[in-house]
Amino acid sequence: MFTSSDLRRRCRCTGETPNAVRRQRTTDGQALVPRATTPGQARVEAEFLQAAVRAMAGLRRRGHPLRPTSLINRVQLGSHAVGLQVDDTALDDLLAEVLPTTAGGRVRGVPGLRAHPGRDHLDLRTPDGELRLLGVTRKRWRRAAAGLAESVEPAEPAGTTGLTEPAGLAGLTEPAGLAPVPPLPTPAGLMSGVLRRLPLWRGAAWLDGVVVGDVLELHWRGGPPSRSVAAILTRSACGIAGAAAVAHEFRDAVRGVALTTAHRRPTTTTTGEPDWAWVEWLAATAPGPAVRERAVRPVRAHPDLPDLWEQHEMRAALASRDITTAYRLLIGHGVPARRIAELTDRPAREVHRVLDGGRVEDYDTLAAIAHGLGIPPGYMGLAHHERPVPAEPCGCSHLDERARRDQFLTHAALVTVGSAVSWPCRAKTCCRTA
Repeated sequence: MFTSSDLRRRCRCTGETPNAVRRQRTTDGQALVPRATTPGQARVEAEFLQAAVRAMAGLRRRGHPLRPTSLINRVQLGSHAVGLQVDDTALDDLLAEVLPTTAGGRVRGVPGLRAHPGRDHLDLRTPDGELRLLGVTRKRWRRAAAGLAESVEPAEPAGTTGLTEPAGLAGLTEPAGLAPVPPLPTPAGLMSGVLRRLPLWRGAAWLDGVVVGDVLELHWRGGPPSRSVAAILTRSACGIAGAAAVAHEFRDAVRGVALTTAHRRPTTTTTGEPDWAWVEWLAATAPGPAVRERAVRPVRAHPDLPDLWEQHEMRAALASRDITTAYRLLIGHGVPARRIAELTDRPAREVHRVLDGGRVEDYDTLAAIAHGLGIPPGYMGLAHHERPVPAEPCGCSHLDERARRDQFLTHAALVTVGSAVSWPCRAKTCCRTA
């Protein structure tokens, strides 16, 4: 059994309650946060993490009132299947990214996934592994499936399921003749480990991730510091076995961690639990899960550009920062090269050079292209270029001394008589409360 300290660390990583962890059967030598039992299960969890990141990006892009990191607020690591507690208001968005459907002649979602609704959960199964969405009743599943059936095309030839109700939407397989989804990047074990510890980022405004070669890059704004997350993921008892991490700090309170496998582990001999990392983590995430709030302003798309950013060819090109393919897809949908140059504020000769196969490596140029074309920055691993909503300015500095004194005395009188009132100035950096 786990010690009380182990229980606290496990609950911080997964969002579980101590009693829920105690009820699970544990064996001697079992890791604090166990890894996937088979490579197939790790692959399924990695594909689900990719879909969850896409759903988070969609919430952020549309200005959804739910903070993206609250999409999955609890991970239950049972022996039967990994259980995920999904916020009900974001369930439809997540299922739209997870379930196999067709769009523009391409299959999107997790290939081969089938949904099996239960009384109070929804099992998502493939031949390789299984996940369980907790709290999704049959009634809630039918409502979600009906909404998806109206907006997407099922990824299955007609007449092959024999199901007549909307629940058949997720019991689908890939049809012949359609192009498959892009292959999963290599670090599936790292992605599975991140999914099992997703509540670690509960205090962040948003979370995004991109795979570059064999490196998994995670970016987020606010919340736990990058160095504490890196230490927890690699040096803590509940870290990802065989993982190495490099912490990064960007402007605008954006943090980042680059995760790799053991063959790149730094040659350090530091041992013991990084208690300082947990102290920093607690300070950044207290008093608990993130509240519902608008994370960032939605990206404003240009009306004359086709909405291609969700197509698989475009998503694969953006994830690898293959601007040549992205430009060619835009031109194939009727966008001339001169319009691309105008929107991205790049010389026409540079656009033609990229169309001929030239690579774009400069980070600022990539950010300018994403901003000009209205591409969600997270799709290119550039989420840290998004600007937060500006803070409300403090107006107290414009008041004279008498007005300030009257304001303070009025507030003090209301508090004295028991009125639940807040300071009149709502600015976080108010000169009277700082």
